[in-house]
Amino acid sequence: MAKKRTVSRKPARAKGATKRARSTADYSRLDTAPLQEHIKKRIKELEDKGAAKSGAAARQADDTLKRLRLALDTLQDICEPTMTLPI
Repeated sequence: MAKKRTVSRKPARAKGATKRARSTADYSRLDTAPLQEHIKKRIKELEDKGAAKSGAAARQADDTLKRLRLALDTLQDICEPTMTLPI
């Protein structure tokens, strides 16, 4: 008969578990500059496409533009001049 193996009482290590590299970023602030750039880019795209649309599609694009401009203005009011939002 084969000899029984003794079971280790130590918890098994998870495979692939590695230490996560620590970021040097400030965890208390959120940089909103990339978001603002994305909103500006989206506004420009909608303005360029808006000239070709008519009817319901144009109204929907206008509503989207208004909401994007409002979001951008709000972000700028909160975050200027640092472009970071305290969290």
